[in-house]
Amino acid sequence: MKKLKLFIGLIVAASMFTACLVDDDVMSDSYESSPNLVGFVNASAAGSFAVDGENKTYSIPLNVTGPQIRNLTTDVSVTISVNAASTAIEGTHYEIDNTNITLSQNENFIDKLNVTIITDGITPPETYTLVLDISSSTGDAVINGRREQIVFTINYSCFADLSGDYLYTNDFCNTVNSGTISPNSDGSWFLSVADGGFLHTCTSNTSLLNEGNINVVCGVVLPTTDLAFGSDPYYIGQILGGTWDEVAGVLSMQHQDSFFNGGPYFWNSTYVRQ
Repeated sequence: MKKLKLFIGLIVAASMFTACLVDDDVMSDSYESSPNLVGFVNASAAGSFAVDGENKTYSIPLNVTGPQIRNLTTDVSVTISVNAASTAIEGTHYEIDNTNITLSQNENFIDKLNVTIITDGITPPETYTLVLDISSSTGDAVINGRREQIVFTINYSCFADLSGDYLYTNDFCNTVNSGTISPNSDGSWFLSVADGGFLHTCTSNTSLLNEGNINVVCGVVLPTTDLAFGSDPYYIGQILGGTWDEVAGVLSMQHQDSFFNGGPYFWNSTYVRQ
């Protein structure tokens, strides 16, 4: 039983079986002869941008993968185009200065597309999508069919500054602890402990800090599972929503745990800036 004790010793089942019915040489030969693939690293991304009249830069990574990459010595170039399904408007919400990206051996065939996010003239909160496609490639790599497109969500938010030192508590076990909140480059916020201290103070797992990232749009904390133990298979401390009071410097969030026996459990956390 798990009760309110976790998994300090996580069970990693590594089952290794050999099947006589499979011709390993044929499979290996097939893999080794497969082409290199070029594409976006992720199929989706999101950024939160404070509307302060300043332009922001968001970088979208691309890479080359494949069994032949160790033998690849020539550059791989891609041309990126904007899909008509985008709701973001060029010149109003974004600019892209260079849609031709070259991935070179010197950079381990990794590069990025820089997107300029325009905040001047925007009335937050607003949300738009920028859908980008790799329309062509040159060099010894073919376009990755599963990573040839990325859907980038642009969240415009009111200006907010959550950075600082905090005292935080939760109404599950009512402990008080200290932590920090700092900005991420994509406009989100990193919490050194993002579950109000539930995991390391309300259970026996005192050494496991459930850090995480949140997006705040005009005083509203968006739901997220972006915590160290917030997603599959744990689902500990998932953030269901919350509020940010800029004047008082108080962050309030609602959480859920569905990992421990007897749950799901729900609680509220409060972070007060010092």
